[in-house]
Amino acid sequence: MEAHLRRIGYLNIALGAFGVFVCLVVLILFKGPTGVLLINARVGGSATTTEGFVTACIMIYLLLMAGPLILVGKGLLQCQEWARNLGMILSIFGLINVPLGTVIGIYSLWVLTSYEVEPLFSAPPRSPGNLNFPR
Repeated sequence: MEAHLRRIGYLNIALGAFGVFVCLVVLILFKGPTGVLLINARVGGSATTTEGFVTACIMIYLLLMAGPLILVGKGLLQCQEWARNLGMILSIFGLINVPLGTVIGIYSLWVLTSYEVEPLFSAPPRSPGNLNFPR
């Protein structure tokens, strides 16, 4: 299960970075946020476009998810409990991101909710003889 957890960490980092990359490419191609909002006007349509608004909403979603996904990926690689909990929440939100986010979200939920992964997040118990006190 440790290999699955490591894979999820790397996949979350990659998905977050990919979201930022896609947003940057779209902004460069359409020459900024105004160009994104006026996508349909460039091909002879009206200046008020639904396509531009939907594209802007998707870009905002990708940018809002990118930071937490990268942070959760790093936390999962270090087996931190907060990353497991936040990873489950982000996986549910990631199901909206069809098709790649849906596949990664389902895989993440499967791994993070399994009982075999719980021991990886718990701290190893200390024996009474190995307590390290400052001298």
